[in-house]
Amino acid sequence: MKIVEVEAIALSAPWEKIFGGIDRVPAHLLRPAANQVATPRLGQAATLVRIRTDNGLEGIGEAHGLHTPEITAIMVTRLFRPVLIGRSPLETGVLWELLYGMQQGNGHTRGYALMALAGVDMALWDLKGKYLGQPVYQLLGGAYRTAIPVYASPVPFLAEPAESAAHARAFVEEGFTAIKLKVGRGAAKDVAHLAAVREAVGPAIRVMLDANCGYDVRTALELAKTAAPYDPYWLEEPLPPEDIEGLAFIRRHAGLRIAAGECEHSAFGVRDLLTRQAVDVIQPNIARAGGITEVQRIAALSHLFGIPVAPHGVGSAVAIAAALHWMAATPNFLIYEYNRFLNPIREEILCRPLCLQGGCLQVPEGPGLGIEVDPAAVERYCIARF
Repeated sequence: MKIVEVEAIALSAPWEKIFGGIDRVPAHLLRPAANQVATPRLGQAATLVRIRTDNGLEGIGEAHGLHTPEITAIMVTRLFRPVLIGRSPLETGVLWELLYGMQQGNGHTRGYALMALAGVDMALWDLKGKYLGQPVYQLLGGAYRTAIPVYASPVPFLAEPAESAAHARAFVEEGFTAIKLKVGRGAAKDVAHLAAVREAVGPAIRVMLDANCGYDVRTALELAKTAAPYDPYWLEEPLPPEDIEGLAFIRRHAGLRIAAGECEHSAFGVRDLLTRQAVDVIQPNIARAGGITEVQRIAALSHLFGIPVAPHGVGSAVAIAAALHWMAATPNFLIYEYNRFLNPIREEILCRPLCLQGGCLQVPEGPGLGIEVDPAAVERYCIARF
């Protein structure tokens, strides 16, 4: 069995088109978090990767596409396709090292190159599972769980604490037992919204805080101190990802769990967070961090340090499905971010939607990733094919 075709499809759902004009888009969609204040978010995007073999099998994967899916799509086809054609899709580890090594010499070991590699890697695992007639989680060693506990994300930047409280309450009424609140607007404002959310959801609901790299050390510590009475479960990415020493300092002094890792795109970056004792929870994104092959390594490395993984969950349902198989087979898995931010691509891309039941996402059954992409939805959001 040999690879004969590699295709990348850029998908986009711009707010302007959804709402009939940029002036009609709600403020909390344009600027939902600290990393999207200076540069507004203008919609949703994803990059699908399809790999076909000479015996008619096809695998599907997803490369992180925000905010310009054409970039990862071009990298898949211009950089990786020539190397993949004629190779066996069963060689997932060999091909991962080959494609990563191509970029390593140029210093492209995070960012778009790893996102593109993630989409290829997912598609190869999907193909391997289909060829062997097994779900991916079995190929990864078997399932510790087939129902994956999740938290609802996010309660975005809203104008008034009462609005944040109502948003959080709605998640709880849907059956979620954990939620994420975006922070990063100054400690006083953050705590006002946290206090309203805590009052609305009660003491039994986990409330995670996510600063999206929006603070310096002093402000992050101020937030941690003033937020403590409201029992936040963790403080996520309080600092820019490059400031590992600052993050370690916060972890020592904040009195809260510190979560980070969605901006790390390989096990090398996660290794630095772990060895410098900067985190309590690691949060890789499978569509950013090199796909299934690399997040396995990240989870195994974290396990050696006694650190759980709580993966970042932004993406379409293709990346979510791949994450579910990986999390099923990961012993140190904690909880998964189930993103509920408006995303028609995520909701419409599969013929059979993923199943949320009792606060858990069910791992898809069937060979490979166990999913089928809806061709009509692909065409609806396709802006380019490569």
